[in-house]
Amino acid sequence: MVDEPERAMNIRAVLRADAPLLRPLAIAALCTYAYFIGPPAWNQNSRLALTRALVEQRSTIIDPYHATTGDKSFRDGHFYSDKAPGASLLALPGYALVYGATLLTSGEQPDVRVVPLDPAAELAGQLPEPEVRAPGDRLAYNQPYRTALYVCRLLSTSLLAVAGLGALYLLARRQLARRHAVLLALLYGLATPAFVYSTALYGHQPCADLLLLALAGVLLSEGSGRRGGLFTGLCLGLAVACEYPAAVPAVLLTGFALAHRGPRFAAWTVLGGLPGALVLAAYHQAAFGHPLKTGYDFVYLAEFAEGMKVNYGIHAPDPGVLLELLFGRFRGLFYLAPVLLLAAWGLVVQALAPSRLSPGTWPTRQVAWLGLGVVGFYLALNSGYYMWDGGAALGPRHCVPMLPFLALGLVPAIRLVPGAVLVLGAVSAAQMLAAASAAPEAPQFGDPLWGHAWPHLLTSQPGYGGASNLGLLLGLPGILSVVPLLALWWWTWQQLRPLLARET
Repeated sequence: MVDEPERAMNIRAVLRADAPLLRPLAIAALCTYAYFIGPPAWNQNSRLALTRALVEQRSTIIDPYHATTGDKSFRDGHFYSDKAPGASLLALPGYALVYGATLLTSGEQPDVRVVPLDPAAELAGQLPEPEVRAPGDRLAYNQPYRTALYVCRLLSTSLLAVAGLGALYLLARRQLARRHAVLLALLYGLATPAFVYSTALYGHQPCADLLLLALAGVLLSEGSGRRGGLFTGLCLGLAVACEYPAAVPAVLLTGFALAHRGPRFAAWTVLGGLPGALVLAAYHQAAFGHPLKTGYDFVYLAEFAEGMKVNYGIHAPDPGVLLELLFGRFRGLFYLAPVLLLAAWGLVVQALAPSRLSPGTWPTRQVAWLGLGVVGFYLALNSGYYMWDGGAALGPRHCVPMLPFLALGLVPAIRLVPGAVLVLGAVSAAQMLAAASAAPEAPQFGDPLWGHAWPHLLTSQPGYGGASNLGLLLGLPGILSVVPLLALWWWTWQQLRPLLARET
């Protein structure tokens, strides 16, 4: 049976027993995310601009950096990031480290210059300021800027992604054997768009991992519930600070906590979420003059403002758009990561299976219904959004926060059709490897795999400017550039095989 009651599990005992397995996996995952170096782009630049303003200017105003992004707001004569501030706040330690080191060494500051369309203008030294560049001119970012972006992403998004993998492993461990729990965690982290967005400074992946950690806080914490509830609430508050729509999953998870752990735990969860809510309100007040006003109320570019002037661009779900989000070759989730087809099937199987729970066992059916609720919300939201394709993006980026909940549906798939999971998982992992090599900013036209990801991986040459990776920096061209990464995983697998053979 798929919905077998699972044995009670002491989380501390599992951590102690599985630590020799989890440590090398965590290191390999972090090295994988660190391996890829994406180019600056509007979405990431907007978040970095706020981080820089907070560190360098002690302000939310991004006037000195606004030319690097079109994702910005304008109010009372000043520019602001139009994004939720959570990802920028998480990046503060990384940028403070870079900025402090730059000051101590009197190094070059992150900067950008204009490369004119007319080469004669550059030869004559007639370089306009980035704010007044002409059509056809492009921006060139210096190495300190790229380093700052990389370090900020690595020490926030990527680190949190590794923590999310650990949480998913522990959740799966309640239902699966050790080797299968490892497989599920790696499929999520390496064979879905979570891989790609773990290598970029967006808010979607931190939001996904914070929601996942909150679920782990509800299901895996022990004792009276005070620490677990506060941890769960803190994660939910930060998730909403990263992406505003996470407020709905936060309410669903709080209700789940109330049903599964009782009113005391839910009360601690609400209390734990207050700091995130207060920080968000304070930021809105400082930047936009009201605790409930966001950057989306003051969007600068006319084309964005027009799309968002009614209900922030959110309308009734469009079935045609939903099909494109799931199966289309332009932004289709199942096209990019076909292993998630089995996850969707498995989530439904778990939700509809007869519930035979007893005290202390895993609430399989309830978790599945929660997962379906989160997945359904994000699909409905994305299919009703005026810019449903996410602009320059890999896959349905607005749906990234739902991916860990969808991935939980791989539990019955691994039990019932392990061969299909391995085949589709290998295809998905290969496609996500190519996508990560090319960065998440896929063009707003064409096939993101065969028109963007694979051509970049197969033909890219060592150089400076676009998406890169450690292999390219070492002088390895094309597909050879990922050979060191594949070798790392082969070595990791060889070290872990004896541990996985000793099943518990």
